[in-house]
Amino acid sequence: MENTQTHPRYRPRSPAVPIMQTHRDDKSRRAITIEGRSPSEVFRFWRDFQNLPHFMKGVSSIDNLAAGQTHWLVEMPSGLRATWNAEITDEEPGVMLAWRSLPDSQVRTSGSAWFTATPDGQGTIVTLSMDYEIMGGRMSELATFLMGEDPDTLVRTNLHRLKAYLETGEIPTIEGQPSGREELKPGKETQQ
Repeated sequence: MENTQTHPRYRPRSPAVPIMQTHRDDKSRRAITIEGRSPSEVFRFWRDFQNLPHFMKGVSSIDNLAAGQTHWLVEMPSGLRATWNAEITDEEPGVMLAWRSLPDSQVRTSGSAWFTATPDGQGTIVTLSMDYEIMGGRMSELATFLMGEDPDTLVRTNLHRLKAYLETGEIPTIEGQPSGREELKPGKETQQ
């Protein structure tokens, strides 16, 4: 499977900084097509880190720090909170952005996002590669996986949310919606 370093547009900036660490099974790499948006437009949206909490699951805030560094806060519905600082490791405006967390972070993460025009020029193919590890060993990894937050699931979820947000201006949700089923009261039967 092609990684960031074998991508046709890859140009190394600094041999000492890896572009990304591939997930064990290379499962955390996915792509999605966003209709009606150019690669430069999608890149600019992504590069403004204040936009990422709009579509990234669990991300509450991202604060810009000095020299291409950011501070991330993630809050899960279970109450789990994690923070870390990250840095941009590579960037080609309108084409790609790569990052990694700083060494002393609670969450180790790295990844890249590539923005390529669709063959018909009417949209953008966003390819997202991401890996992360929560400090705390295998038990926290297992708990994270059981909650559906493994890197592959998270990459797919975030790409679908990005597509919905950029194409429609909102992210569809069933949160707070009734199930459509009538509640049964003791002693009452429903007619079929």
